[in-house]
Amino acid sequence: MLRKSIQSSAQEPSFFYLMMAESCFQRAASTRHSEARGALREIGRRYLAEASDVASTLAPQPRATAH
Repeated sequence: MLRKSIQSSAQEPSFFYLMMAESCFQRAASTRHSEARGALREIGRRYLAEASDVASTLAPQPRATAH
């Protein structure tokens, strides 16, 4: 039972990276410096990509079948 719950949640994006991305986007929206705004948005985009990569890495891989 525990194994099944781990597998079903493994495809969800990483909560940590999503929170980090949100923080960057919020800081970008509130800053007055255009260079910092662009840098924070780029960092936020990288965190979003990491969240997806973590989810795909943790996803169950199809098993090869021996013939």
